Amino acid sequence: MDPNFPLTLVNWDLTSIQGTEDKYDKTIVGKVKNNFKGTLPEVRIEFTLYDEKGTQIAVVSENTYNLRPGEIWNFEMAVTHDVEKVEPKGLYCVPPRELKGSEVMEG
Repeated sequence: MDPNFPLTLVNWDLTSIQGTEDKYDKTIVGKVKNNFKGTLPEVRIEFTLYDEKGTQIAVVSENTYNLRPGEIWNFEMAVTHDVEKVEPKGLYCVPPRELKGSEVMEG
């Protein structure tokens, strides 16, 4: 990943909703950190969903707005498909202005 990119996908997991037996009751949960020295007006994360045959069946996404410097966004998105595998597809942001490497926070 580009060291100047202002976001980090800290972690993520596909979980089943407790107390239900439905194969469609799953969520993707995780955390994204803003490493930029300014507030990011919009941040989006996307995941690709695959069935048991390895066929891509959907792409799901979640957005947040005004992610402050150093802030960690705890995201959660519903999965309404019977999935076998999930992979991060992309992490995107709308910067307040053109990003420069010196504006990305260390750590």
